[in-house]
Amino acid sequence: MPFPNIFKLKISHLLVLIAVLALMALFDGELVLALGALGAGRSEFLARAGYWLGHGAVQVIFVGLIWYLGRRLARPALKTAGLQALAAFALSGLSTQLLKHLIGRPRPRLWSQGVTHFGPTLAEGLDSFPSGHTATAVAVALVLSFRYPGLAPLLWVWASFVAAARLLSGSHYPLDVLGGVLLGLAAGWSVLEIFRRAAPTSLVPEEIR
Repeated sequence: MPFPNIFKLKISHLLVLIAVLALMALFDGELVLALGALGAGRSEFLARAGYWLGHGAVQVIFVGLIWYLGRRLARPALKTAGLQALAAFALSGLSTQLLKHLIGRPRPRLWSQGVTHFGPTLAEGLDSFPSGHTATAVAVALVLSFRYPGLAPLLWVWASFVAAARLLSGSHYPLDVLGGVLLGLAAGWSVLEIFRRAAPTSLVPEEIR
């Protein structure tokens, strides 16, 4: 499988992305209220399911089990996949927490009460951007999809469900989720690139050198 060079973007692509981000920033509050009204009374189960499927502890157990099985069964490829997924989870999770508390964006429930804030803080509820569940799920999905392409559809359905659940639950704005997606892609790609550069050339498949 070709190595995922996800950052070869044209200027036109970047301009479109910037325009989308600007529009989402302008109408983020209205979008989250509309999504909440759309799913009112019908999305609680899906929101809770997405919360737990994307919970940090669940993800660590899942990828840790992959690493353990690879080590236990003497399967180097499986062990490496688990290690890379753990590294992607850690990088995306730490980056998310840093950004959350540097930006200090109020959660939708606080915004609806008129709370406004921007800047570094450790206060509860001022940690909306970016979505941590989304970032770690996307990072893990990217890494494992690269290692096991046959599982890619299932992995991306899982990551997409986790991201959608953060919107349905009213925990995040659409821009938070998009930020989590971009951060997760960056973290996953970075981990794959670090491992590729660290691996002996003879162990790296020719198509990804």
